[in-house]
Amino acid sequence: MTVSVSSNVPLTPPPASSMSFSGGRGEFLKMLVAGSLYQIPTFGFYRFWLITKLRRHLWANTQIEGESFEYTGTAKELLIGFLIALAILAPLYIAVFIASFVLEEQAAFASIPLFLILYVLAHFGSYRARRYRASRTIFRGVRFWMKGSGWAYAFRAVLWDFANLLTLGLALPWAAASLERYRMRHTYFGNVQGDFSGTGWSLFKRGWWIWASGIAMIIGSVFIIAALPHAAEDPETAMQLVIALLLLVLLALSPLAMAIFTRWQINGLRFGDVMVSSKLRTGTFYGLFFKVFCSSIGYAIAFSLVFGIGAFIIGMFFLDALADMQAGAWSGGAIVIGILGAVAYLIFLLGFGVIQRYFFGRGLWAAIVTTTTVSNLHALNSAVAAGKASGVVGEGLADALDFNVSI
Repeated sequence: MTVSVSSNVPLTPPPASSMSFSGGRGEFLKMLVAGSLYQIPTFGFYRFWLITKLRRHLWANTQIEGESFEYTGTAKELLIGFLIALAILAPLYIAVFIASFVLEEQAAFASIPLFLILYVLAHFGSYRARRYRASRTIFRGVRFWMKGSGWAYAFRAVLWDFANLLTLGLALPWAAASLERYRMRHTYFGNVQGDFSGTGWSLFKRGWWIWASGIAMIIGSVFIIAALPHAAEDPETAMQLVIALLLLVLLALSPLAMAIFTRWQINGLRFGDVMVSSKLRTGTFYGLFFKVFCSSIGYAIAFSLVFGIGAFIIGMFFLDALADMQAGAWSGGAIVIGILGAVAYLIFLLGFGVIQRYFFGRGLWAAIVTTTTVSNLHALNSAVAAGKASGVVGEGLADALDFNVSI
């Protein structure tokens, strides 16, 4: 006897669990400020300890059904990875430096091989850095981990970059889907393999008009500038105006593009029968951009006022030292003023790093976590431990090449 199932019977949706974030803003900001200041006397090496503390804070305060994640990486690992990366990169820089002297007429071309090598290493390092972070992330006592070749990933990324260049960015959705699929299919939670269900076409349908708007604005700005009076007499000024317009377009469209891409990326994540979905809003990205912009302006103004007052007070007590500096003679007082100026400059730069990490590090992390739900979480109950901790070279390369985009 054949039993038929009516198509009108509604399917029961899989149970969904909302993620939550419990980390305090004040605690995170305190770690950021103190850690940034500690980098001055340690010549920047304290950042490995700062990054480790920030990651442990974010991981530990991210929960699903009351269970937190755990970050097991150490500052020592980050330091060793960075030193290994320097040992790899130093000979390359030295070779190019020597070549620029030996081949003076071709000095401009001597840096091209270095750029290409660093470009490939950046893709390699980004994949291996993700492997490192995954293998230092534990949930329910089970480790995430990754396999796959960093070189194979770099080769794919280079080919997709070339396709994006030829199509003026039109191939970007398919590139993003292909690379994310490679990363996720080589990612595991214990013995449960990851996957990515997002497609290039689905991303293209969501954001094609952003690409079209950007291209139209670029073409339109060129025609507008060309039609301006005196553009032919002063092409440099006209070009500067074109660049300024393009930057404004980029700033206006970037938060929107980031929101569309982030939702698409999260919605495609899979681990076996476990599915992830996001309700992240576009306004969140614009809000973060606005906060970063306003905070940066306010910080710059406040620092300028404090620095100006401090410089005025120092100038009143060290007039002779300032005169020595202007004359090129470095007395004891002049050296002190020089050191204080260098420290002030470092504090100024580190302050912008604090703003960026506070809003785009913590702020974006919290926004993503609190708008994400996980369905069929019980499917991970049968996951067993597997895999092992990954090496630190990729993380070091990403740091040394300033390709370390996450906290």
